[in-house]
Amino acid sequence: MMRDTDDMQDLIDLDRQPLASLPPRERILKTASDLFYRLSIHTAGIDRIIAESGVAKMTFYKHFPSKAQLVAEYLSHKTLVWMRMLTTATERPNLSPSERVLAIFDALDVSFQQPPFRGCPFVKGMAEFGPDADTPEIKATIAAYFDGLYAFISTLIAPLGLTDPDKAVLQILSLIQGAIVMAQASPGQAIAAANRDLVELILTPPIRP
Repeated sequence: MMRDTDDMQDLIDLDRQPLASLPPRERILKTASDLFYRLSIHTAGIDRIIAESGVAKMTFYKHFPSKAQLVAEYLSHKTLVWMRMLTTATERPNLSPSERVLAIFDALDVSFQQPPFRGCPFVKGMAEFGPDADTPEIKATIAAYFDGLYAFISTLIAPLGLTDPDKAVLQILSLIQGAIVMAQASPGQAIAAANRDLVELILTPPIRP
């Protein structure tokens, strides 16, 4: 179900608001978002989410009839947060087309240095809900995130006139996800900056003799 702009902004701002100030549905989502990302989706059970959000069990099931629906909503929320970060970074004034792409890795570097950084919620979601899981709404939400990211990068590199833009998009996406995984595995390393340098090479046309 599509949400209007105000609803999406409210979802994005969940992380900034005190839990007690939120209505029940948003308290549930904020609590679940923290537990899913900090622990894991399977580890964070419904009873714990209900207890920490401070809502009644009946209220929980009124808003989220199943845990799968809550997980899909959590991942939709993470999609909005992530895409807003990328949009903010790449739409700064006076950036050239190539600098807009490179700005993604500057934003990643900032994200990696803000504890607690625990990796990519979408990759973790894929790991917990593999091809045999009967969770179509979760799989659709994860697929929509990666499709949206592909489209976002494609739009950024379109003005550059690269010979093989589809290949460049795949390379950039691989470096984004690789940076996220390595930042989780090796905190404190200049992972984003190293991958930024590689993207700069991808975006630089070869010198022809």
